[in-house]
Amino acid sequence: MKYSDVNKINSFADDLGGVFTMSDLKVLFSERTEAALYKKLVGLIEEKLLIKIMRGLYAVPDTPLDIICNRINPDSYISTGTVLARNMIIGSVPARKIEAVKVGRPRVYEFETGIIEYLGIAPGLFFGFDLCDGVRYATSEKAFIDACYYRYKGKLFSFDLDGDINKDALNGELISEYLTKYDKRFVTFFNRLWSL
Repeated sequence: MKYSDVNKINSFADDLGGVFTMSDLKVLFSERTEAALYKKLVGLIEEKLLIKIMRGLYAVPDTPLDIICNRINPDSYISTGTVLARNMIIGSVPARKIEAVKVGRPRVYEFETGIIEYLGIAPGLFFGFDLCDGVRYATSEKAFIDACYYRYKGKLFSFDLDGDINKDALNGELISEYLTKYDKRFVTFFNRLWSL
């Protein structure tokens, strides 16, 4: 691999958050043809300078999963166990997996350095997050409700919603406010099992 190619990737990685689209790479390498660009990408991947996230999206190997998650779908927020662990409401969760929430159908992306799982949600339930360095993170309370909601829908998590949650660290009033947006069947289910 040419030193100039490595230098180009490293010099632009910080500006792009470590994630490159095909458009970024076309500009970066100024290749005349698609075939030449793909050949260069194959070499960069073999040299472990880039990893393929999905079609048309590549990243340097040490790019944080939350940044990749945001670049795959900027209209999502990171939630459930990922946020609960980050905010020390539960112990740890798998380090190389992020769970995020987006409007629409669920999707999973698996690549060399991790897994990003998007859980689908109705538009009226897409709320309860803060922006931090350009990435949306659920509040602890919303992450807890999201985990309970997806458990209600049949999803299993790597942590126990009944025993692993430090409920004393959650704001009960905010949870009550959030629950007003959910249907009554879920609220009844929630209050029976997890009410604070």
